[in-house]
Order: sequence, then C-alpha cells, then structure tokens
Amino acid sequence: MIDANEFYVVERLKELEIDPEKIRRFIETFEGWRIYFRKKQNEYERIREVYRQMRAQGVSRADVVRKLSEIFEKSESRIRYITAEQGSIFEL
Repeated sequence: MIDANEFYVVERLKELEIDPEKIRRFIETFEGWRIYFRKKQNEYERIREVYRQMRAQGVSRADVVRKLSEIFEKSESRIRYITAEQGSIFEL
C-alpha cells in the first residue's frame, strides 16, 4: 500500500482537468480522513470490461482468458471465475 497525501491527490485531480473549486471542496470534505481505495473490486471491473471488449471483437473465450491471465498476472481459473456470468437465485 502506498500512502498519498493531499498534494498528490490534488495534482492527480488537476491532471484530470477537474475544476479547482471542485478540488477545493473535495479536499475540505475529507480533511483529516484516512481513505483506502480497494484494489480488488476496481481491478475485477477492469478485467470484466476488457473481457467484454475482446469478446465483442469475436475473440474466443479461451483466448480471452489466456490473454487476461497474462495481463493481470492471475491464474486462468481465477479469470474464468471473475468473468463468469454470476446468476442470482433471486432473478425472475
């Protein structure tokens, strides 16, 4: 885990061309807080997004899983689990 202070956050927000007034209000809102951004959930969403894009291009599921395994340095079985259609027993 890397610790980042408000100077780093402000610079990143400026790079994203966010209005300075919004940056100021954002910083004021979270002054004194320790914030942790979980990597796992965000990474899983990125994996799913790349998966959908590659499948839309006509790449086979096996090839997509193999490529994502290389890109995200995860086992193929883990990639298959992340990209599996997670059905719910509550869906009608």
